[in-house]
Amino acid sequence: MAETPLITVVVPTYNLGHYFDDSLASIQAQTYANYEVYLIDDASTDGTAKRVDAAASDERYHVIHFDTHRGVSVARNYGLDRAKGEFVTFVDGDDQLEPDF
Repeated sequence: MAETPLITVVVPTYNLGHYFDDSLASIQAQTYANYEVYLIDDASTDGTAKRVDAAASDERYHVIHFDTHRGVSVARNYGLDRAKGEFVTFVDGDDQLEPDF
């Protein structure tokens, strides 16, 4: 059986509050298992950083915290530079994905 390609998911986050919980749950519920996720906290001030840290228990999830707010484009590019996947997708931290995304 052929190995499935690795997919990298880059998720910039900034002050998302409870929206991020649903977004993260929808990523974790994917039926495709060969993926990595870069959660990039862009210096949130509302507790989003703690929610991002909670995802680190899964070894596929890489958590990065910026110490100053740099903007969504910088966060996306930061994740893109580290991506190891054959395919890369961007998910906003308030998006919710279907299980077979």
